Amino acid sequence: MAQRANPREKALEILKHTEEGTFADSLLDQSRKDFDTRDNAFILEIVYGILRNRTRLDWVLDCFSAQPVAKTDIWTRNILRLGAYQMLFLDRVPVSAAVNTSTELAKTHGKKDRYVNGLLRNLDRKRATVIWPDPVDRVKQLSVLYSHPAWLVRRWVTRFNPDIAETLLRENNRPAPLIIRTNTLKTTRDKLKESLATEGVIAIETAYSPVGLEITSGAVITSLTSYRDGWFMVQDQAAQLVSLLLAPQPGETVLDACAAPGGKATHIAELMKDQGKLVALESDPARVRKISENSARLGITCIISVTGDAAAYRGEVFDRILIDAPCSGLGVLRRHPDGRWNKQEHTIRERQALQSKILENCADLLKPGGILVYATCTTEPEENEEVIKAFLDRQGVRFAIEDPRPFLPSEAARFVNEAGYFHTFPNEPSMDGFFGVRLAKKK
Repeated sequence: MAQRANPREKALEILKHTEEGTFADSLLDQSRKDFDTRDNAFILEIVYGILRNRTRLDWVLDCFSAQPVAKTDIWTRNILRLGAYQMLFLDRVPVSAAVNTSTELAKTHGKKDRYVNGLLRNLDRKRATVIWPDPVDRVKQLSVLYSHPAWLVRRWVTRFNPDIAETLLRENNRPAPLIIRTNTLKTTRDKLKESLATEGVIAIETAYSPVGLEITSGAVITSLTSYRDGWFMVQDQAAQLVSLLLAPQPGETVLDACAAPGGKATHIAELMKDQGKLVALESDPARVRKISENSARLGITCIISVTGDAAAYRGEVFDRILIDAPCSGLGVLRRHPDGRWNKQEHTIRERQALQSKILENCADLLKPGGILVYATCTTEPEENEEVIKAFLDRQGVRFAIEDPRPFLPSEAARFVNEAGYFHTFPNEPSMDGFFGVRLAKKK
């Protein structure tokens, strides 16, 4: 019993620490060395599944509990979520195993094993009697069914409409596809696809990025020969398209102002054919090392990793600058489902001041006639259009928005609106939600 419960106990610990504010990704990375491939897959399924369905699980549990689950201690409520998730979402786990292992965990953590056992058994007997929120209150209904905070659901329902909002929420609850970007300095997409096939990995070409592949089945990425040889980097399609907005040229001097872990920096270097100079700026020294590691694996030599603050960095002037600005990250919630629980609505507005400061500083580092791309992985106008509008109100005599469509694949042109803004959200919910704008500095 103890051996079978071990992966569940690790999942429980991760859920508890995540609720306290630690990033789930880092906790999952730390746990991988202690478990085999099968157990790691189970832990990942449990942790991400519960984070994606937390409000829904709590709603169901509250239907059969004398007190709201939220009022129990942090161990007990996560044990209940763990048991309920297995019962409601994992057909391959017998109900008896879900109940018994949860009860055993409760004996050690929380000390409420009788409460856990009784509630989960009651849920199993009466699950068909659950009454869901009334559709009249659409925000509450969608918030519970798709487990997103009510403040975010309300924003999307108001900004779009309930049906579009529901589509976005549904897509956020699906596991994100595994997308890789071909390192064109070493190979082509076709050759990479053939190499992956020889190791039993099935990949299909991406619809929008000309160098992307979606991995649909196969081995652990880091074990592949093509990974070790630097033939690819993991990166979503939307992020790949952002680098194309910049359209860097060989021999230029380029700044990636918020560069870690180096996905866009290495893509820019590939577009430059590794000729010229690319300063990859990052404020966190540990993350700077990650840029250097990725560059070395990909065989890129033109990147210079620098520790520095993009809002205050002073140095040479650049032909092109990419600002992948720090943001609320609401466009990548499907990849980081814990993000929906550790962000608040005021976070959106608070980010705006830093984004504007970085943009103003980097504008001074750009040569006349140069190109600056401002991008985020968030969905909200306060961090996107409003930042650019305020910037142009101050700098309109020096900068203008330039149509980025000539630099994108024809299939991706529809992501650019009449104002020249690039949006993958809500235009393509199956991709990460990115915003981008191409700004030209007048000569």
